[in-house]
Amino acid sequence: MIAVVSCEHFPDDERIYHRQIKSLINNGYRITYFTRSESEINLSDTRLTHINFPLTTTLRSFINKIVSFFSENNPPKIFHIHEPVLYQLVSLLKTRFDINVIYDVHEDFPSLIHTFSKRNNFIKWIRKNNWLRKEKQFLPWVDKIILASPNILNCGYHQKGFDPVILENFPALNLIPPVNFNFNRGNTIIYNGHLGPERGISELIYSISEVSKEIPDVFLSLFGSFRTKKYQIEILELINQLSLDQYIKWHGQVKHKTIWKYLGESAVGVIPFLDNPLTRLGTPTKLFEYMASGCRIVASDLQPMKQYNVKGVLLVKPGNIENLSQSLVKALHANTNESLRINYKKIIEEYNWETIEHRLIETYEKLMK
Repeated sequence: MIAVVSCEHFPDDERIYHRQIKSLINNGYRITYFTRSESEINLSDTRLTHINFPLTTTLRSFINKIVSFFSENNPPKIFHIHEPVLYQLVSLLKTRFDINVIYDVHEDFPSLIHTFSKRNNFIKWIRKNNWLRKEKQFLPWVDKIILASPNILNCGYHQKGFDPVILENFPALNLIPPVNFNFNRGNTIIYNGHLGPERGISELIYSISEVSKEIPDVFLSLFGSFRTKKYQIEILELINQLSLDQYIKWHGQVKHKTIWKYLGESAVGVIPFLDNPLTRLGTPTKLFEYMASGCRIVASDLQPMKQYNVKGVLLVKPGNIENLSQSLVKALHANTNESLRINYKKIIEEYNWETIEHRLIETYEKLMK
């Protein structure tokens, strides 16, 4: 039996549940899956026991409950965590039981600190080094590291003796519906993912105001949860102030299976990220989702957008509303599907979970010996 733990992601997170957990189950593993979320979804199945704690559960209480669970039940052979704040949980379990620990790193955390902290550069430097020090102290408890991107550096895993496994956020083929490239999707635009100021959402709203002057029936669908309640209020008020209610709709967070329907009905997928330490490193999952759904793509001109072979993407200067609005108009007026077919073919043949899932299974097989 193995245990998978996440205290910050939705239970049906595409990386954790739809890709990794499902692949492990298909390869015969039994899993106990712990989450801390406001979601009421129960993912338990014949080979999966899903235990969710309310989001109001403190981290200390969440950790203690999991430790108590394994004090009363057989401990797992492998313990797979998805957030670094769970290092206390790992140290407690590692000292009590004979387990192997997988540390799954989704983001470059020093970049997160530099992007989200509002403190001055000196304070950011202190916070970054404190975090790196804590991670360095935590690494002796870790047996294997998985990275979502080769660009994630943190405290230098190779120098610490690790050979990280790279598992990019490619979509799973079994979730991708057939694409009708001749379907008239109208003047529809979609953004799917976290909603925060660092991702250029305000700039996107302003750009729709400009696009609507040239394309009166343009419509933007926003999917995802806001990073803060304050920013949610700010964006919804901005939509109202600019009289864009008929052009923009926020759908909130939807199930991962559901989003593919909306992706397949949208003409353009947009990635309006601003230029910051975080967006300079991480390749957004939505880039591959847009490719897989036959969407035209408008994205900020950042290195991660150019790391993979994507055809026909319109790159815009990060934060430039005029450039973004002009590119959205150009994408909506485009009348050729050749690049869309090439991108879809690239997903089906190369940029998909099935081509890399063997790395996860091989990692587990080695640790189970």
